[in-house]
Amino acid sequence: MNQQPPALHQTKYVRREEIVTRCVAGVNLLVPVHGCTHCVYTLNSTGNRLWDWIASPHSKNELADSLAEVYSISREVAQHDVNAFLADMVRMDLVVERKEQGESV
Repeated sequence: MNQQPPALHQTKYVRREEIVTRCVAGVNLLVPVHGCTHCVYTLNSTGNRLWDWIASPHSKNELADSLAEVYSISREVAQHDVNAFLADMVRMDLVVERKEQGESV
């Protein structure tokens, strides 16, 4: 009997739909429309780029690869920045972690 290896699960990140973005006087703002409506979060240009990308689900590796390419930085620096960004976003409940089934190797 030929058994297939179990499917790999990959964590992907996607922003919450309940968060709106605005640029006011050159400052990128994230504003929750439910829950903590008195909270406003700011993003630098790198954070804003990452926020745009996670409108659809992406893995940490996908985000780091894109960041390294766009900003011409090392993969290690990009991975560090992505990890820090996502940790903050998850902690503030602005981003959702999703386990998605990947392809078997």
